Amino acid sequence: MGTRPREPNASFQCHQRDTRSGTIGRLLRLTSGTLERYFGHRTFTHALLPQLVAAVLAWWLLPGGYAMALIAGWVSHSWCDMMTKSGVAWFWPARIRCVLPGNSDWRMDVAGGGELVFLLIMALIGALMMPLAATGKGTAGLIRGALGDLEMARGEYDRDKGTALFSVELKGRDNRTYTDVSGTYPIIGPWGTAGFILDTDSGPRSLCASSNCDWHASHAKIQHGEPIQTSSRPIQGATLAATTIREALQPLEEVGEVYLVGSVLLQGLKANPPTIEVASDTVRLIYARPTLLEQWQGKTLREVDLTAQVRHPPGAEVPELPTLNASSATIPPLLQRWITP
Repeated sequence: MGTRPREPNASFQCHQRDTRSGTIGRLLRLTSGTLERYFGHRTFTHALLPQLVAAVLAWWLLPGGYAMALIAGWVSHSWCDMMTKSGVAWFWPARIRCVLPGNSDWRMDVAGGGELVFLLIMALIGALMMPLAATGKGTAGLIRGALGDLEMARGEYDRDKGTALFSVELKGRDNRTYTDVSGTYPIIGPWGTAGFILDTDSGPRSLCASSNCDWHASHAKIQHGEPIQTSSRPIQGATLAATTIREALQPLEEVGEVYLVGSVLLQGLKANPPTIEVASDTVRLIYARPTLLEQWQGKTLREVDLTAQVRHPPGAEVPELPTLNASSATIPPLLQRWITP
């Protein structure tokens, strides 16, 4: 990076007229006119000192990712302007102009062919980097993590789920008690369109970016854990005893963590979100653990349509489920509740 004295006043006035006639300058005449009159073109707004002050304020007032985006955009703008003929007063209020490179023959004219070529090169690099950005690695991963956006975290999880154990580092509060729940929690599974079901000391909790769940996240960052493999086993039947299903799942639990997803018909059950939802007699299981079936001991489940999801070490052998026989209850399930004391 080279430096050179401030341009003669006539040339500098020319730059001022160009700025005021620009699209943004015309829209914000008061702002652009004031800045040019009292500070000059590419001085105060492109200088290191205001950028440092803004960085401190942004880091204090804004979420980390947004502060990073603001400062990165501002600083990179100044450095790109150094590649033009007039340069930038980066050390303002000093009158020195900074240019890059020092040889003026290699610098670009404003709105000239050089700027167009530079724009095309940057666009090409951006297109080539898009596959890397999609993986969440490299700079893109750092930015996503700094932003801490829950929707970004969910997108990353949906892309790689089933391949590794995941946890989420979050800052947030309980939607009911407003207590702080910040920490790192294992992810049981997805919840809703952009949330998670988390494994906590007080049981499964739903996480989202609104008040429609257990916990509200103001910052969320995905963490990849050990690699895993996910296998599924269907459980279907017109009538099956809860005890029968529980016993059939025990060999699977010896291989890895087992979760139940799907629906059954069972009367008189209360909802226990986020893993148990109830609508009339329909019970929907959302990544519920098999131990739930122990609470239904002696009950017969109707229209069973479940999937046992087994998360296990790669290469582990997962046994098939045995044939599950229909419930041997002699009393029809619909009549049991009327005659059972």
